[in-house]
Amino acid sequence: MNVTRLLSLPLLFLATSLTADPLGDVRSALGRFPAQQAARATYELQRSVKNEGKFGNDAFSGKIAVDLEASSGGYHIVVGRPLLEQIEREQQARDRNPKLNTPVASALREINAVEAADALDFAPVVLRLLDGAQLVSDAAGTWAGKPARVLILRAADRIDPDDAGKMKVAENKVTLWLDSDNVPLAVEHMFGARFSFLFLKGEVKEKKSWHLSRAADRLVRTRFEFTQNSSGMGQKGNEVVVATLRVH
Repeated sequence: MNVTRLLSLPLLFLATSLTADPLGDVRSALGRFPAQQAARATYELQRSVKNEGKFGNDAFSGKIAVDLEASSGGYHIVVGRPLLEQIEREQQARDRNPKLNTPVASALREINAVEAADALDFAPVVLRLLDGAQLVSDAAGTWAGKPARVLILRAADRIDPDDAGKMKVAENKVTLWLDSDNVPLAVEHMFGARFSFLFLKGEVKEKKSWHLSRAADRLVRTRFEFTQNSSGMGQKGNEVVVATLRVH
């Protein structure tokens, strides 16, 4: 038995691990999606909000569907006439009773130029999550029952200067499921923070998850789920957003 060769194997593995660049693999894979070709899709979104506590109780849910169009020149959001008429009826009802919510209008406000761009060109979003992140683990796993490479990252904390000293980040974890080409199949971001200012204290927890797919030269976001739970000053809040994208 060649003892020298056996002893060199761990050193070889260590050297390979140190020179590996998992985040570089993802960045390189994302570079293959310039998002220049035209695309059309139907985008559906449902937003539910519930607030309760000493400052008031409120609960509503609204669902909308719009068409998104993309080209090398930009993005268009096409809102159908029936949806606009539904929003107008909401507004008229609220004019008569200011206590009424406008859930459909509230859901539509979630869709803007940034949202359209993210849905039809998700590669830049992943690149921003990678910026400043630290690799925690790189292992084999599964996604939707199929083999996948799983990266777990500690994302960089982005704290507004005005919140410095008032907010403490408790969790900021990003998980990526990659295919054999290191293209993301899905991404999850878990974030939690505590706030403290004078005698006021609060807490917020957020979970974002994205399901992704290739569409020509685009990495598109086929499903998005967002959950936020917050508490503080005698008030509790919960918000859930679920959006799906169907490319034509």
